[in-house]
Amino acid sequence: MAMPWGSAIYLMKMVWMILKGWISSCLMVANEIARALRTGDIGPLPVG
Repeated sequence: MAMPWGSAIYLMKMVWMILKGWISSCLMVANEIARALRTGDIGPLPVG
């Protein structure tokens, strides 16, 4: 059964808003980690 255009567009907008918020949150965290590494607040992250 086909979905009406209005519902498809509404669903697409909701999914985009959720993805945009998630991406924004990830970028803010990455920016804070990079800032802390640059200023020396935290040392290099141990890997392994």
